[in-house]
Amino acid sequence: MFEQDSNVNCFANRNNIDALVSAVATAPVATVLAESKVLEQRSGASLEWNPTTGTPSYIEGKLSKSMPGAPSKISQVFLAENLAVLGLSQEDDKEFSEIDSFDWGGLEFTRLQQTNQGLPLLGAEAVVGVDEKNRVRIVTSGLRPQSVAQRSDNPIPLEDAKQIACNDLGKDLELRTKDIPHKTVFYPTQQQYVEAYHLTISAEIPMGDWEYFIDVQNGEILDSYNSMKLHSFYFAPRARVYPENPEETPLATVMLRNVKSPYKQLDGEHCKVINEDAPAAVAGPNYRFNFFPDNTHFDECQVYYAVEKVYQYFLDLGFRGFKVNNPYGKANNGQLAANVHTGKNYDNAFYRPSTGQIYFGDGSYPSNAHGLQDLAKEVDVVAHEFTHALIDEYRPGMFGSDGSALHEGYADYFACSLTNDSDLGEYVVPSPEKPGVIRNCDNNLRYPEAPAEPHARGRVWAGACWDLRKEVGKEVADFLIFGSILVLGTTSPTFKYAKDMLLLIDKYWCGSEYKATIKRIFEREREIPV
Repeated sequence: MFEQDSNVNCFANRNNIDALVSAVATAPVATVLAESKVLEQRSGASLEWNPTTGTPSYIEGKLSKSMPGAPSKISQVFLAENLAVLGLSQEDDKEFSEIDSFDWGGLEFTRLQQTNQGLPLLGAEAVVGVDEKNRVRIVTSGLRPQSVAQRSDNPIPLEDAKQIACNDLGKDLELRTKDIPHKTVFYPTQQQYVEAYHLTISAEIPMGDWEYFIDVQNGEILDSYNSMKLHSFYFAPRARVYPENPEETPLATVMLRNVKSPYKQLDGEHCKVINEDAPAAVAGPNYRFNFFPDNTHFDECQVYYAVEKVYQYFLDLGFRGFKVNNPYGKANNGQLAANVHTGKNYDNAFYRPSTGQIYFGDGSYPSNAHGLQDLAKEVDVVAHEFTHALIDEYRPGMFGSDGSALHEGYADYFACSLTNDSDLGEYVVPSPEKPGVIRNCDNNLRYPEAPAEPHARGRVWAGACWDLRKEVGKEVADFLIFGSILVLGTTSPTFKYAKDMLLLIDKYWCGSEYKATIKRIFEREREIPV
């Protein structure tokens, strides 16, 4: 979500996982210490510890000899042969299932889910990177050692669990769809893993994609939160757009790239625009979309232009497209769907994981002096929501206060880096009633004082990333920060974990050239834990 929606019933935002990922620091497990020294001596590996689990958050080096088979098979074999260094004992259930794979930076990555008795352990994942010589070079881990997990012998009916969750959302609940997708998982508690129904309730009121974890034994709500993230020359059609926003750039006629033949509608290789108030825009003579800003179809052109610009920006960083985990993109060859004129005078923009689409409200200003202006007309707002979708393509289901804040911080940073402007939302915040911006990446906020609200806490991460950009330049900073998203090895990363992933990307691809700078900015200046 772009900005907190005051109409959402926030009582359902429990985020109980925070108590688990913010647990008292754990000393490295003794067996892990011994095995890691053996690995270091054998391969020159380096490790960074995860204080929550007492196991490595990452291992880097020439971790194995060349091994036969595909990277996914090599990844599974390596984990099975190095259980001790990962903190898993022979007594632990050691099942790993492949849930994703991608190539980036010269490595083939496989993301693996730790399972027990056939069910996934929530948040317990690993990402393994294999080089062109079939050697394991990187392992990032959120695996859980000594996991005690019990299957229920008398689970409550699934329909009862759905009713419990719906009742919790209140008597005014309006579902967007009657279908409530579900999985059965093991949810972590302080003592053990508990078998739980994981439900996703897509609602109009309260607006959101509500994730519920219901204990299958007794119907207790273990956790709930809102996963919706509110906030060469060739032939091409042309349209009028604002290159950034109406406040900073005049109208310009631009080419709309990658529109599909016969070039009459805003349906392209990378983007399809949906107008919630009217039939789709149709090009006029000479394939021109000649609409002025007060026309309902103008926002379609503006958002198509912005999505295409952002998509190309991330493709240049190595983005694979919305082809694996995005529901809409997976069915439409990587295309992203963008909706304009969402709601009525709606003061927000958001990304919805359940649909894989992004949405932009018209705002309520000037009829509401404290409202926002049309959110579709600002490129950095589009870039912010696009980045939420991109994170979910590689790291779906990120949650917890730090995880949600990182989602927002990454989205703020890339929106501002793309436009080369640290201000976010200059146009949508009207003047003179509310002079200023939604948020600014050029800040000096520190992690210990940051509120738990994701947008507020995310400003710390965005600010640290912006400081890094100022010191090492846009190209290097974008590379490091984008790479850190790809190797996140858990669904509930802390700021420390994400910072350690930055150091890992720097170590492997840049020879730790920027290590001192990263540690100074993120640890000393922003007080993110060492």
